[in-house]
Amino acid sequence: MKLFGLTIRFCAVFTLAALASFPVRADVTLRYQTEFKPAAALKPLLEPLLKTMQAGPAVSVRMKGNKGYTTAGAWSEIFDFAKQEVTLIDPARKTFATLPASQFSDKMAGAMPQTNTDQMQAMQKAMESIKTHIDSKMTGKTAEIQGVQAEDREITLTLDVPLPTSMAQTGPTMKMTMHIWTATKEEALRVPAIRELTGYQAWQKYMMNPVGMLEKMTAKMPGMSQTVGPLLDEIFKSPSVILRTRMEIYMPFMATMAKQMAAQGKDLPGLDPDAPLLEMSQEVAELSSAPVDAALFEIPKDYTAVPADDMIQDLIKAKIAAKQN
Repeated sequence: MKLFGLTIRFCAVFTLAALASFPVRADVTLRYQTEFKPAAALKPLLEPLLKTMQAGPAVSVRMKGNKGYTTAGAWSEIFDFAKQEVTLIDPARKTFATLPASQFSDKMAGAMPQTNTDQMQAMQKAMESIKTHIDSKMTGKTAEIQGVQAEDREITLTLDVPLPTSMAQTGPTMKMTMHIWTATKEEALRVPAIRELTGYQAWQKYMMNPVGMLEKMTAKMPGMSQTVGPLLDEIFKSPSVILRTRMEIYMPFMATMAKQMAAQGKDLPGLDPDAPLLEMSQEVAELSSAPVDAALFEIPKDYTAVPADDMIQDLIKAKIAAKQN
C-alpha cells in the first residue's frame, strides 16, 4: 500500500512538472450544466427543493497561468498552484480567507458537526444491518462531448436494508446507477484545455485530496464511510476529466409501500418500481481556451479577510441550514 501511495504521488508531481514545462499555457473555461428530474409522483413534493438547486450558479472552472478559479454554490475558490494556496471567497458577505491547500481537507472535515453518543450508536446499528455492493465497469461506449472524445464507465451501487415482512420485495432496497463519461487519454495531448484540466485535477488530488476529505467528513457518521469510501474510489478512479455524469436512483420498496397505502384507502400517488425515483445529469456546456480576464483571480478591494476556520464553519452551517429548509 505504501508503494502504491508513493506511485500515485510521483505520478501527480510528474504530471504537474510536465505541464509547468510548457512555455505557453492555455487559458481554460469549463462550465457544467446540471439537471434534476424526479419521478412524476414526487415532483410536487420536491418542486421547492429543485427550484433552489437549479437557481444556484453553475459549476465552473477557469484557469490562467498558475491560477485556477472555481464556482460551485454560493462560494468561489481561487487556487494558486505556485504558492500552493487556496482562497475561499464569500460574495454575499464580501469576505475571504487564504490557507495552505494541504490544510483545506482537514479543516473542512473538522468543521463538520459532532454526533452525540446515542445518535452515533443508533446510526452504527442501522448501518450494520445494511449490505452494500459496488460494481464498476467500462461499457465500451464512446461519444463526442464539446468536441472531445469520451468513454463511459458504469458504476452500480446497491443497498439491501431489512424491511418489515409485510413489505415483500425481491431485489435490492435501493439501487444507484451512474454513467461517468471521461475524456480519453489521447485527448489530453490533443486538446489544450483538457491537458490543463488534467494537470489541475492532479494538483488537487495531490495537494487537497478531495476523496480523503469526503471520507473524513463521513467518518463522523458511523457506517457511512464504508459505503462512501469505495464509491468515491470508483468515481475518481480515472484521472481523466469528467465531461458527463448521469445518475439514476431506484427505490422499489417505495412503490410497494404506495400500493399498500392505496389499498388502505390512503391517497398516495403511485410509483413505477421499474422507473428511477430521481435522475440527475451533469454535462459540460462550455469548454474553451479563450483568454480569461486576469482580474478574476484578484480579491476585490472592498472584501475583508477573515480566519479560515470561521469562514469554513459558516460554509458548513449554511449548507446544513439549506438542507433543513
